[in-house]
Amino acid sequence: MFTIGLTDHLEGLKDRPSAEIYSEIANLIHLADDLGVRYAWFAEHHAHAHLGHLPTPLLFALHLAGQTKQIHLGSAIICLNLHHPLDIAEQVAVADLLAAGRLAPGFGSGSTPEEFALFDQKETADDERHARFEDALRKILDTWQSPQSLPQPLADLHARSWLAVNSVGSAKIAGALNFNMLFSHLRTPEQYQQYRAAYLTAGGTRKIAANRPVFVGRDDATAFKLCEPALRTLWRRFRSEGKIPADTIEPVSPIDLCAHPINFIVGGPESVAGQLLDLHAQIPFDVANVEVRWANLSHKLVRESLTRLMRDVFPLITG
Repeated sequence: MFTIGLTDHLEGLKDRPSAEIYSEIANLIHLADDLGVRYAWFAEHHAHAHLGHLPTPLLFALHLAGQTKQIHLGSAIICLNLHHPLDIAEQVAVADLLAAGRLAPGFGSGSTPEEFALFDQKETADDERHARFEDALRKILDTWQSPQSLPQPLADLHARSWLAVNSVGSAKIAGALNFNMLFSHLRTPEQYQQYRAAYLTAGGTRKIAANRPVFVGRDDATAFKLCEPALRTLWRRFRSEGKIPADTIEPVSPIDLCAHPINFIVGGPESVAGQLLDLHAQIPFDVANVEVRWANLSHKLVRESLTRLMRDVFPLITG
């Protein structure tokens, strides 16, 4: 049916030690590896944008590759418009060889205005940004395929590489260059359908990963009780960031907090399995790329949720 992947933005308060966050996520990935999670991706953020503590996801993925056995590790995403494509191509090739083919690098074109400014880059219109993105990707592929380039990456590196897709334009690029495709949890199933259609029309044949925040409790009532503080924190954050209109009244029911654009899947094992299967029926995907770690969820609760996802939910999905 589909496999399970994780994405984490390594979020935390600015005064929390980054090493503490790295250690916490490493512990989670060790558990994920033992449970049979297929992928783990880490986001690139600079100067605490999006509360992130990790500017170099490739380094973190490589670090964890040496501590795990089977999980594929990568970036969701490396922001190509902030870097020279030759430098990224070489770094990824080295990391892939050291990770013995378990790298799953993800690339994207976007970033925040603050991060663009840090790199002396100007924000551009979508057409120009996509053109620069496609050009950078072609240079990366050319580098990997050039016999003059060192090191020579494993032959299937391109087939294990992903693009973040948040528009029809980026879906067309992913299809034309035949990358795997990563969706954001901010998008609706209808948008997923548009991107998938554009991807296939452009020639894409590889995997699709649909993203959703997920929390699994013993049952629906317990799950919502435990997750409600995280849901309210995330809902208020989205409103402060403009993803939810500023004059929107906060829902009373925690179930209503899960609606778009948060798109959070919460419940007991049967409920979560049903929601993931319903999403898959609307937009076929190969990887359920879930985000399990959120503010106001303790590390213990996150570990328990991930364990239930793999031990109780996944068997219901796979039959």
